[in-house]
Amino acid sequence: MKFIQFELRLLWQNKLFKWLMMAYFLVALLAIIWGQIGLQCEYQQRAISEANYQEELADYQQDAPLAPYDSGYMSYYLFHPVWQKPSAWSALIHGERSETTTHTRVRLLGLQSQLSNTATGNIAAMPIGKLDLSFIWIYLMPLLIAALSLNLLAEEKTSGRWSLLASQVANSGVLLTKKMLIAAGLLAVVNLLILLSAVMFTDIHFDGLWWQVAVILMAYQVCWFVITGWVISLLRSAIFNSLLFISLWLIFAFVLPGMAYLFQTQQQQPAEHVAMLFEQREFMHDSWDKDQQADFDQYLRDYPQWQATTAELDKPFDWRWYYAMQHMSDVIVADAVAQFRASRRYSHQIGEQFAWLSPVMRLQYSMNRLADTDMLASQTFLDQIADYQQQLRDYFFKFYFFDKPFTVNDFAGIPHFDYQPLGQSHIVKTLINLVLIGLFFIVLVLVQTRRNRG
Repeated sequence: MKFIQFELRLLWQNKLFKWLMMAYFLVALLAIIWGQIGLQCEYQQRAISEANYQEELADYQQDAPLAPYDSGYMSYYLFHPVWQKPSAWSALIHGERSETTTHTRVRLLGLQSQLSNTATGNIAAMPIGKLDLSFIWIYLMPLLIAALSLNLLAEEKTSGRWSLLASQVANSGVLLTKKMLIAAGLLAVVNLLILLSAVMFTDIHFDGLWWQVAVILMAYQVCWFVITGWVISLLRSAIFNSLLFISLWLIFAFVLPGMAYLFQTQQQQPAEHVAMLFEQREFMHDSWDKDQQADFDQYLRDYPQWQATTAELDKPFDWRWYYAMQHMSDVIVADAVAQFRASRRYSHQIGEQFAWLSPVMRLQYSMNRLADTDMLASQTFLDQIADYQQQLRDYFFKFYFFDKPFTVNDFAGIPHFDYQPLGQSHIVKTLINLVLIGLFFIVLVLVQTRRNRG
C-alpha cells in the first residue's frame, strides 16, 4: 500500500502526466457532446421529413376518395421516407454512417435506380471522418499509453531512483510491472469516467451494452500496456523504444487496415453494380416499345395473386402495366443485386480476418457492430428498404389491380418504415482476439526477461 501511495504521489507531481490525462478526458468529453449534438440534428431532420410527408398525405386526403387512375398518380409522386434510426451509441461511435445511406425516400418505382440516386452521406467528411469517441479510444489511447509508460524505466534511471528501488526487491521486473499497473489503473479510471459521462450527456443507459463496451475497452487497454511492456523489456534507449512503438502502432493502425482495404475493394466489384443499374434502366426504356398487353399477361401469370383483375389494358396508359413493369425491372436484376450484396458481406469477412492480426482493427469492428454503424448495419438497412417497398406494392396494387377507390380511411393503412437493428455482437470474438495478442506479447516479455538475466 505504501508503494502505491508513493507512486501515486510521484504521478501527481508529474506535470506531463496530469496534462495528458486532463487533455485526454477533455477531448473525450468534447467528442461526447459533439456527437450528441450531431445525433439531435439527425432526429430534427427526420422530424422535418416526416412532417413534410404527413403534409403531402393530407393534401391527397382532401381529394379522397381517389379513383384507381388518380391514386396511380399519388403512388408516382408520393415519396415515402425511410430512415436507418441510429442507436444511442452511434453518437460516440460513428463508424461508417458518413459513408453510407442512412435516410432516403422511396416510391413505387424501380428500387435499385432510386437507391443509386441517393446521396451517400456527408461527402466532405469521408476523407477525414468525424471526431468521435471511438477514434480517441482506438487511435489516441495507445499513444497516451506509450507516453505514460514507454520511457518509465529510462525516467527512473535518470532521476537516480531506480538503483535504490531495484536494490530493495528481488526482481526489478516485478517492480516495473507494478509501476505500469498503477498507470494502467489510473487510465482505466479515466476511461470509466468517460463512459459514465456518456450516460450523463447522451441517451446511453447503464445497461448490458454499456458493460460490453467497458469490457472490450479495458481489454484493449491492457493489450497495449502489454505491448508497451515488451518494448521496455528490450532495455534499449528511449529513442529506440519510441521508434519501435510507433512502428508497431503504424502497422496495426494503418498498414494492416490498408492491406485489408485493398483486398476488400477487389471483392466489391462496383463496375458490375453500375452495369446492373444500366440493365434496369434499359429494361424500363425498352418496355415502352414492346407489346404492353403481352408483357402484362406474362406478369399476371408470374404473379397469380393479381390474376383476379381484368387482364385487358383498355386505356392508352394503364397504371397496372406501368407499376408491373417497374416491379419487373427490379426482378430482372435480382440476381445481380444478390451477388453485389454477397460481395459486400464477403468483403466484410475479409476485414474480420485481418482484424485477428491487429488490435486496432478488432476494436473498431467490434465497436462499430455494438453501435450498429458498420457495413452489416448498412446492408441490413438496404434489405429492409426492399422489404418495405414490397409492402407498399402489396398495399397499393390491390387498388389498381382490383379497381378499388382509395378512400380517406385507406390512408391510415399505408405501411410505415421501421428500421430494426441487426442485433449481433462480436464481444466474445473480440475478447478472444485481444487476449491472444496480449498472450503473444507476454510470451515475448518472458523470453526477453530470461535473456536479460542470462
